[in-house]
Amino acid sequence: MKSSRNFFQLLALFVCSVTALAQTGGDAKQFSKDGLSFNYPSGWTFNDTSNADAQQMTFGRADSDAQITVFVFRTPVTTPEKVAEAKRVLVDKYVASTTKSFEEAGAPPESSPASTEIGGVKAEGVKIRASLDGVPGVAEIQWAVVGQRLVVLTFLGPDKALTKAMPAWDAIRNSLSIEPPKAQAKPSPMSSPKSSPKPSLK
Repeated sequence: MKSSRNFFQLLALFVCSVTALAQTGGDAKQFSKDGLSFNYPSGWTFNDTSNADAQQMTFGRADSDAQITVFVFRTPVTTPEKVAEAKRVLVDKYVASTTKSFEEAGAPPESSPASTEIGGVKAEGVKIRASLDGVPGVAEIQWAVVGQRLVVLTFLGPDKALTKAMPAWDAIRNSLSIEPPKAQAKPSPMSSPKSSPKPSLK
């Protein structure tokens, strides 16, 4: 059983370099930065690994193997073409790497579509299910465009740990919001240059 626990811990580090997450308890706190905000349980550890390309937050406690990751791409995706491109480059590769990590650990994965909501927006997703040493676990990956930004949420761990952490997953997922990008002020039109007075021929 210990090896299965270690696997899910290593998988968490491989997927997004984060700590574990425990069952919810106490009052909720709020994360708010760079237009992104959501609630998370009080008493959880918090690690921000954001960079110039994306915001990435992790929350956890050492007494659980469940984990939630919040990933928000900074560049606005404002057209169907941009959404499709972001999904292909970011989401599809992320799902593939997660699946591969299960395979390399000797836990043949089974994937199935899953849907939910992120911040009131319909989300698409996948559940990657596997079992190691008889301990079943899931990596649930959900994505949606919220406030013109691609949001990817991951819920990862053994089934029993995920059941206990479900209220935290729901709290972060349902409370997440993103401020729309501020419209840039349009430059005032330049006045037409005045014509020079015609020289006098007197």
